[in-house]
Amino acid sequence: MAPQLVKADGISAFKSPKRMLVRFFMSSRDKWKQKYMDAKAEIKRYKNQAADARRSRERWKAKVELLEAELASARTEAAAADKNRRRR
Repeated sequence: MAPQLVKADGISAFKSPKRMLVRFFMSSRDKWKQKYMDAKAEIKRYKNQAADARRSRERWKAKVELLEAELASARTEAAAADKNRRRR
């Protein structure tokens, strides 16, 4: 539970002057905001990095599939040519 700023008898819970408290609370808020923004930026970097890795993996996978198909075609042609050579 958050501390009460003013006690039931009307006396402030803080002993420091209000101008000092305001400066402290504003500084605290600004540090919290900066920490939040830094964390948010780091999360965005990680998401972008994961997306880039995913796209790269998909490109490599497509390239491998294409090369495998070319290899299978070349093997089929080579086998057919070898078969024709043996018949002659």
